Amino acid sequence: MRRFLLLAATVLSLASCAVYTADYGYSRIRVPETTGSPETKYARIVEENAEKSAEAIENAKKEAEHRAALRRKADVNEYPEELSSIVFPHIYTPLRTNSTDTDGINTITVLMLPLGYGETTAEDYSRILAASSDLSPDFVILTGSLENQVNGAKAAAWDAVTLEGGTILYRPLLKEAEESSATFFITQTKDIEIAVLSFQPELPSTAAEATAWASSFASETEELGNVTETAEAMTDKEQLLALSSAAPSSADWISFTPYKYRTNTLFPVSDYLQESGWLDAYRATHFSAETDGGITHRNGEVYERLDFLYSKSMLPVSAISFPVRGLTDRTGTFAVLAEFLVP
Repeated sequence: MRRFLLLAATVLSLASCAVYTADYGYSRIRVPETTGSPETKYARIVEENAEKSAEAIENAKKEAEHRAALRRKADVNEYPEELSSIVFPHIYTPLRTNSTDTDGINTITVLMLPLGYGETTAEDYSRILAASSDLSPDFVILTGSLENQVNGAKAAAWDAVTLEGGTILYRPLLKEAEESSATFFITQTKDIEIAVLSFQPELPSTAAEATAWASSFASETEELGNVTETAEAMTDKEQLLALSSAAPSSADWISFTPYKYRTNTLFPVSDYLQESGWLDAYRATHFSAETDGGITHRNGEVYERLDFLYSKSMLPVSAISFPVRGLTDRTGTFAVLAEFLVP
């Protein structure tokens, strides 16, 4: 009997607590005097967005058509015979291309040819172009001496824009060009900005010299200043920076690689770009340098990756470095080919 009374008391106690708790909760609720479903205006929002999109597309079409018309009326704009008198940017238009893709999942292919600073003959250019004839890139980036860039552009006979740091051969419609970068329409509503920088490397030929060579880049250099200035001057959301550097990348100089002369070393230019949100296309699409070097320069016992395609707000899809007849066999320099997804 005692057990029954104890159980009954416990149940009553719990029940009273439950009632109290529920009543207290309900008492805390404040229902507004005015009720009803407010107007969401969803249909109007959709309509406004559609109007904005249509306006943006129409504006882009008009701008593209306007620029295409200007280009069709323009002269070839040959390079000056005396290259010291060239004014950047110099737009060379033998083809007057004005192609754009349709909106969707868009990709671009970029071929980078480091032509170097030595003398290059017409026969060399013919061999380089023949070796790349099976490729269909949207852009070809030429770095090296200004003379090599200009001769390369003439030999290729593409439309080209020569900037302070390099030359861009292009198929998409050129939107505008500044001294250090150029912007291109990929579609009628998408554009990208490309900058090029080229520095003359002084690659050692022996592993014994490589340590001192790497140490020379430990402090801030003129190259770092130029890279910083160019990168920070770019304004478009989607950006591509083609860099033929004098220095390697910190991502490549780690202890465990096939190149015994390498040790853990930091290089200011690559570190700055990584910290600033740039993606190194080759390193982003490959395993680490432990197994995949991506060499673009070789000299004797020294093998290095000195030519880079960095992107912002564009996803690297693939990247390779490969030998090119007329270039690699003469200078030990490799080409770089990369594909990017343009959102």
